[in-house]
Formats: sequence, structure tokens, C-alpha cells
Amino acid sequence: MTTEEWLYLETDDSCAICGARGRDILTIHHIDCDKTNNAYDNQIVLCHNCHQAYHQKCVLTKTTITDRKRHLIAKILTQYGVNALKIACRQEDGVPAQPFLLHHLVDLGYLHAGEEFMYHGDLLVLATFSATDAGRDLVKKWLG
Repeated sequence: MTTEEWLYLETDDSCAICGARGRDILTIHHIDCDKTNNAYDNQIVLCHNCHQAYHQKCVLTKTTITDRKRHLIAKILTQYGVNALKIACRQEDGVPAQPFLLHHLVDLGYLHAGEEFMYHGDLLVLATFSATDAGRDLVKKWLG
């Protein structure tokens, strides 16, 4: 999946703040206002009204946006993924885990899939995952 697809998935195709629905009224906001920083954790889906409210410094603040993004990150990563990522950041040799529960973190660039070491028939049931630099940054910035 692309970063944009992850962003729309985490909000169920709606504004992360007010819940307005419809792709035609939605836009992607860069949280740090740097349009070249296209990292998943620096972007959030907003409707045009909320986007304008933020940039016109009306009611919507950066704190509101970052608090909401923190919740959305936890939703996309899943509790199992958040826990595995935190453990992988603490352990140099990685964390053994079930691949089907963590490959979305590999796709997002937060974990690296290492050694595959346990099969049940043709099904891989355990592999080692280690945190990437982006994963460590995410934990420190959003999940610490």
C-alpha cells in the first residue's frame, strides 16, 4: 500500500478531526508544514474546512492534530504491532513474532523482517523483526 492509502485507511476515508466524508472534500496535511516531508507519521487527512481552520489559526491547533495523529498511528500499527515495535527498539537482536501480524510495519518502513525460522507445514509461523531507524524515531516521537 502507498502512504496515501494508509492515510485514508486510518481515517476510513474521512476527515481525521470532524469526520466529514468524501474524497472530493479531503486533503492531506503535512503536520510539520514541510511539504517535502512525506513520511506517514507527518501526514494526516483533513477536510478542506479543517485544513483552512488550521492554516488560518482559528480553532484547530497543532496540538489537536498531533494528539489525533497519535491515536491514528496506534490504530494502524495495532496494539500487537506497537508492542512488538517497542520491544524491537529495546532488543538488539530483534523480536520473534508471527509475520502476518507485523508485515504492515515492514511495509511502512518501521520494522525489518529478518530470519525466518519456524514453519508449520508450508506456513511461516515465526520470524525475527528488528526496528529500523524510522521505527526508532516513530517510537521516540509518537509512542514513547
